[in-house]
Amino acid sequence: MMVTNSSCKLSKSQHERLEISTSMRYRQKSMYPAARHQMSTFKCLNKLRKSVATSTALADTPLSDEIRVPATTQTSTPTVAPLYLGKKAVVVGAGPAGSTAAMFLAREGFSVDVYERRPEPKADVVDSGRAYIIILIPRGKAALAELGISLPTDPHFITQGSVRHPPNGKVSVVKEAGNVTFSRSDLAQFLINEARSKYPDSIRFHFERGVEKVDLEKKQVTFSSMSNPSAASAESNNEEGFQHSVTELIQYEMLIGADGAASAVRGALQSHIPGYKVDISDSGREYKVYMNLVGNIEPPEFKDNAGATLHLWSAKDDPFMSFTAHRNPDDTYSGTFSMCTGAHAKVQSVAAYEEILRTKFAGIPESWIPSIAQQVNGSPASPAGKRIRCSQLGAPGVVLLGDAAHAVTPVFGQGANSSLESGQVLGQALKEANGDLESVPDTFDKLRKPDVHGLYEIDRKAFSFFSRKGPLDPDFLQLLSHVLLGTILSKIVPNLYGKQPMLLQLGTAPYSKILSAVKRDAKVSAMVLILIAMSIVLRMFFTSGSPA
Repeated sequence: MMVTNSSCKLSKSQHERLEISTSMRYRQKSMYPAARHQMSTFKCLNKLRKSVATSTALADTPLSDEIRVPATTQTSTPTVAPLYLGKKAVVVGAGPAGSTAAMFLAREGFSVDVYERRPEPKADVVDSGRAYIIILIPRGKAALAELGISLPTDPHFITQGSVRHPPNGKVSVVKEAGNVTFSRSDLAQFLINEARSKYPDSIRFHFERGVEKVDLEKKQVTFSSMSNPSAASAESNNEEGFQHSVTELIQYEMLIGADGAASAVRGALQSHIPGYKVDISDSGREYKVYMNLVGNIEPPEFKDNAGATLHLWSAKDDPFMSFTAHRNPDDTYSGTFSMCTGAHAKVQSVAAYEEILRTKFAGIPESWIPSIAQQVNGSPASPAGKRIRCSQLGAPGVVLLGDAAHAVTPVFGQGANSSLESGQVLGQALKEANGDLESVPDTFDKLRKPDVHGLYEIDRKAFSFFSRKGPLDPDFLQLLSHVLLGTILSKIVPNLYGKQPMLLQLGTAPYSKILSAVKRDAKVSAMVLILIAMSIVLRMFFTSGSPA
């Protein structure tokens, strides 16, 4: 339906975008990826340091209060392929992963209903902890490009780079221009609007609808409406402040679980499938947020240019402590102060926070410190991410993707981009299944599981590496061997090895191939070291045995 005035025609979704860009304001909180992890460990590995900065697609720092969701130039509805015409899909979760999956389903002919327990992002003014920065790198952008989605070109949404502030005060700059930034809430709303615009007759969104029960045998999901608790008694509310009320039973032919790290769909698979295994580990860090500080901290490389910049402070003698500052579109700064789990609870006063900020970090503007300490003192700390690996990504009639299937910590910032890529792989699985609905989950599992399990291992090794466990840690040695050997071989035999180590290609390379390369190079390095050691021993033996 088109709305017409004297000078232009705007679609319903375009009106929504205009409304968001001119009037919506979000209460911001954020989580930040292991910023400190990305700073000091790589003194001897400058290339990997740059790669980490470039690959940090989830730079979880808050924006200013004014949130602007850009309009897209894509308004036409693509032709729907008839492979699954008339089949009914239910997507649980309307985050970036869920909306992207919904569009790939609709493209192949599904009628799609998307259910989300929270309000629509543009109406969720208390969406705390979720409006953090997501930087879309080529991996995520490729998935959206396949759907014909144009990303914003406004300079304020384009990254310039990052600035590192180590404890020794020697500031370094990494330029990484060209990636696109969104707040998490903005990206979610942007993709919801795109889905409505491209598939108005195929995709329907249902907000404030939480999962009560999943019946895998009957292919049914029971949803309950989730209302604001303001008018309800505390006893009737769940732990996140929502009230359950009316329920509805929904039948599906394909169920997509994109409902986050605490996935109800994944829980149903665990209960229903014997031997179904889920590995979950925590980042071991918590963060607090500060907002909207004014300062002049940009280096000459970024000072006179519009665009997103990220400042990363590492702490003295504490790998789990970090401080970040992200330049907002209005040139104020917001960010996070992270410590190991439980550490924030031990800081009891504004003065104590001020002391930590002054003694643990080098170069935080003195004028900021009182305001930061005031803002974070007494505010709740939020966990900084989990790592999840599932033994199966599919079951009869069910597919898991996004954080529900393969959440990662923010060490390399691959969470959002890998989730969008999983939607793209779902589209590939639908095509390969060629209309055979029953084979879709297994096809998706075979296509996607090697890579998301590879991502899990890469994230685990990187987290161990950045946690500074020491030079004898196996994960440290593997990554070090890969980067050093790969850097040498890429210079000597680039046609055989490649132009750079695979770990430096996190923006595009399959995760399974990256992991294989890391393991291969670690083995080769070990063999080289053994041969060197043997040659030294033999030389010493023959030297000592020779006549004087």
